[in-house]
Amino acid sequence: MMGSKGRRALRTPAPGAAPAEAEVPAENPIEAVRPIGQHIPADTSVSPTTPVAGPVGTPTSIACSDVFADFGRQNFKALIQSQTALARGLEALSAEITGLALSGIDAATRAATDVLAVRTFADALELNAGFTRRNFDTLIGSSAKLSELGVKVATEASQPILSQLGKDWARAARLALWPG
Repeated sequence: MMGSKGRRALRTPAPGAAPAEAEVPAENPIEAVRPIGQHIPADTSVSPTTPVAGPVGTPTSIACSDVFADFGRQNFKALIQSQTALARGLEALSAEITGLALSGIDAATRAATDVLAVRTFADALELNAGFTRRNFDTLIGSSAKLSELGVKVATEASQPILSQLGKDWARAARLALWPG
């Protein structure tokens, strides 16, 4: 069991180094992170309509909390739309992969039954060549289809976020250039 109860003991100084000064605990958390000698006035409060300096330095009154809350609401809405599109796309991808797996099992089953009917080595080679050709064609077709689905999912999932990002940049530029 530790006897310090959350307090750190002072480290012993290295040989030849000056001894470390003991820290005096701060009375409030702000003093703990503020550099010594920096003075922050006690009346620095921010209200929803705190004046904000415009591009020329003239103070303008903007409802800061409303603007930021609106940014947050719109960004959250875009995130939800993006996640919904991603979920739909992943569902389509999983359905396609499941279909490919089932068709692969079906092809393997048919190939196994065809192997039972083989009588000569030439028939076995012909059967193997046909099975390989069909599997290769299926692989190329399915990889192309999965690629198309992946691109479609990425496009649909990123569209709401990119659209909202464009709106936010335009809005931020408008607020910076023409406040109020």
